[in-house]
Amino acid sequence: MLDFRPPLDTPWMIAMVKLLMPLYMKLGLNDTTVSASPEALARFNTLKGKKALICPNHSFRHDPQVMFAFAKLVNEDFNFIAAREVFDWDHGLNGWWLQHMGCYSVVRGAVDRESFKTTRELLANGKKKLVLFPEGEISRQNDTLLPLESGAAQMSFWALSDIKKANPDETIYIVPIALKYTFPYDIGSNIRESLTKMENKLGLTAEHSGDGDIVKVEIESGEASVRDRLRRVADRLLTILEKEYKQKCDPALTMNERVEKLRRAILLKVAKQLDVEISPNQRELEQVRILRNNLDEYIYSEKAASSEYEKQIHDEHAASIKACYKDLDRAVNFIAIYDGYVTEHMSQERYSHVLDRLEQEVFGGAPIIRGARRVLIDVGEPINLEAYKAKKKEAVAHVTDEIFSQISSMLHGLESKRKKVFLK
Repeated sequence: MLDFRPPLDTPWMIAMVKLLMPLYMKLGLNDTTVSASPEALARFNTLKGKKALICPNHSFRHDPQVMFAFAKLVNEDFNFIAAREVFDWDHGLNGWWLQHMGCYSVVRGAVDRESFKTTRELLANGKKKLVLFPEGEISRQNDTLLPLESGAAQMSFWALSDIKKANPDETIYIVPIALKYTFPYDIGSNIRESLTKMENKLGLTAEHSGDGDIVKVEIESGEASVRDRLRRVADRLLTILEKEYKQKCDPALTMNERVEKLRRAILLKVAKQLDVEISPNQRELEQVRILRNNLDEYIYSEKAASSEYEKQIHDEHAASIKACYKDLDRAVNFIAIYDGYVTEHMSQERYSHVLDRLEQEVFGGAPIIRGARRVLIDVGEPINLEAYKAKKKEAVAHVTDEIFSQISSMLHGLESKRKKVFLK
């Protein structure tokens, strides 16, 4: 049995949080606002009173809060499914709040029967729509999507089967949603300040300039561009990690080739520690998912018949391998971002995406919010699963591809319509 955390929907608490949401978004999330066009809201409202699974992209840690704010916009309440480990954040306080807000846990990749049963029941018989992030990982950038997991479509088809038994005329929908985080104001000073802190932490200031004051003069006089400083920080960090993972720095390799080599070394190290085989033919993100799933399943498994001593040994081993989470996060950090990512579109959002990953590596903890944010939301065309029933085995793949296609298209559309601020 896995350590399941069920939803404990508490209406008065949900109502209170909704009432205080604007204040929390202003003070707690550094003036984050959400914005959806009338057309997007109208598409969502066509499903008022109908059963649906909501599938947004998973850009940042605050996506659940953004979706909670969206629920207020459409005057509905949602249930949420979240990875089991987030319920342990803040010494369990985060989990307590999540459960009372209607969230429940899943151990990713495991046969989490209680979670699957709850998902199926909520989709088939629940009075609220369910939010599930199909990427399964926080991408920390919202220009493109990570490959989607198929679980969203699979569980929706299971629920459809239950629905049809009770009412042949009823169906269920999947609603793709795009979340686009933007900075409407210039955050260049914050980005430069973050770079200075990382340069100091990595010893770049002393090595290249002698002291911090000289670096400041160089930047103000335009001698070191933000792009050059960011690349220099990334190069130093990569050099340090190559040494840590016993990888020789080959000067003939490009930065992207060095990053790819480092990722492979990290994943092989974790696979060896967990005694799990990963195929070189699998995409690296799929390897991350396999390893994280094995890690989750071991750490959160509970053996009812185990003795107290067996549980003690299990807990000791679980504590020792939890460091693998950091390794896997490190590998993911170097999957979505690549050398040239900023150069392609030198928007301040792309600089922030890269800095978020570098800061997590250098300083740890949650990424900082660099300034007031405006989250643009678009709603895709609802996918009626009944239309896919005839495709049988291919249905899950087809629906997963449709979710991916719609979210990708909406992200591109939101990007093309907004006013951008560029840095050099």
